[in-house]
Amino acid sequence: MPQRIVPTLRSLGRLSILASLALTGGCATYALASPNEPPIEPFGPAPRQAATVCVIRPSHWSLTTTFIVHDDGQLVGGLKGESYFCYLAQPGPHRVMISRGDSVSDTAVSTTLHAVRGHRYWLEQRYDYTFGDQLGWLDEDHARVLIDGCVYQELVDSPAEDALPHGVPVAPALAQAAVEPDTE
Repeated sequence: MPQRIVPTLRSLGRLSILASLALTGGCATYALASPNEPPIEPFGPAPRQAATVCVIRPSHWSLTTTFIVHDDGQLVGGLKGESYFCYLAQPGPHRVMISRGDSVSDTAVSTTLHAVRGHRYWLEQRYDYTFGDQLGWLDEDHARVLIDGCVYQELVDSPAEDALPHGVPVAPALAQAAVEPDTE
């Protein structure tokens, strides 16, 4: 009798794995690729019509975790491992939010920026054992050091509810009231 139970349990195990795959198979996740040449260079003159924002993740912790970046609610890129990417931001106020994978509400950290046409900005996403994920703006010299050890990545797939940017992402500026801290 015990010999019959073992095959039955194995069959149930296989069935549950197949059911899990079937349920998650229709859900797209975020996928990144490393192009031969970055579509936006992290240094040098910025375009005159917009600001350039480069997001850098130099940490060797959580190398398999995908970090998703939204600017004013618009998907602009992702990071995985020691990587970076750049996007364009229209002049004005912006709220940049980074979250782990598909979970925005539980793991998101954010910062604000007032983008100026023709300027470049470098944002570091780092991890601290005490405070968790953190964001910090960098000067160009520090950004050059950090980017030197990173690979450029761009999003090539995203869930249907989070529209994948076509070409170089361009984030619109928010209304000023949307990024001012609450005073209550």
